[in-house]
Amino acid sequence: MSAGADTWPQLAHIHTIAFDFDGVFTNNKVYVTQEGLELVRCDRGDGLGINFLQSCIRRGVLNAEVFILSKEPNPVVLARAKKLKLECRHGVSDKLAFMDEYLASRNLGQQDPYRGLVFLGNDLNDLPLMSKGGWSVAPEDAHPRVKEMASAVLPWRGGEGFVRAFVEQLLGIGHMTTEEIYELVRYC
Repeated sequence: MSAGADTWPQLAHIHTIAFDFDGVFTNNKVYVTQEGLELVRCDRGDGLGINFLQSCIRRGVLNAEVFILSKEPNPVVLARAKKLKLECRHGVSDKLAFMDEYLASRNLGQQDPYRGLVFLGNDLNDLPLMSKGGWSVAPEDAHPRVKEMASAVLPWRGGEGFVRAFVEQLLGIGHMTTEEIYELVRYC
């Protein structure tokens, strides 16, 4: 399913944005050296997109927790999160169980705390969390079942500008005036 800008959740209704890592921030490929060191490729434009989200949080435009939620225990996930100044929960094999506990601990006072969650994922292990509710986004190269489940599928591949495209769509950057964009960038 692909969604238009008018069907995206309003910023005021979002309390949590969680990103899978592999296949979302990366192209889902891994390079392995002969020493066993794993390397991944990320898109710098996605980093600027995260800066835009953080700018909106600092300015009070968005009141949400933003973090990476990954099954992958490799330190490369932590390294990228640190570079982006993002919280990271990695090595999480059951993302739905994690989110159940996380949302319960936040005491959001909502009947359905999943309603204010936005989750970005790309593979079958993301399906349980995506199916629970809230709002989910997948890249165009996600598993077909994930694309069926997603609230929106963006025409960008993981690790190739997908995160940035999500942020621009969520924040409505395409509808901002030049002055509003300057303001957004000024606080990055």
